[in-house]
Amino acid sequence: MRLAVFALVAVGAAGIAIYDQYDKGTNYQRVDARISAVNDQCYLEKVERGVITKTTWTSDLTRCEVAELLRKEHPKWHGYDLRHKIEVRVVYVSPVDGISHQSSLEMSYFPNGKPLRAGDVFPVLASKTKADKTRMV
Repeated sequence: MRLAVFALVAVGAAGIAIYDQYDKGTNYQRVDARISAVNDQCYLEKVERGVITKTTWTSDLTRCEVAELLRKEHPKWHGYDLRHKIEVRVVYVSPVDGISHQSSLEMSYFPNGKPLRAGDVFPVLASKTKADKTRMV
């Protein structure tokens, strides 16, 4: 029984991954976008797993320097992990209408571990049918 459930979950996950790749290849085109703004905030998170339950505690969003300092120095936040919430605003030329559009992407880590800066060129996937729709590569 356990093996059947595991196999079903594995097949479902593989199906979702295959569809995601199909969707990216069929409905989106890779374009270079110029970063107009980067908003990097952090929060602290702690997860405790019980036999049946999982409990997650998080802090409010704050500047990353403050979150790191709290994690190291304040007794309440010892044992918490530092998590990022990064919003990247980009400007790109849509393959639909050839006009410049603006979009916002959210991520939990910087690509290649390098911080992004305004003015950098960043690859995104732009929809082939909807001028204002983008995805991460």
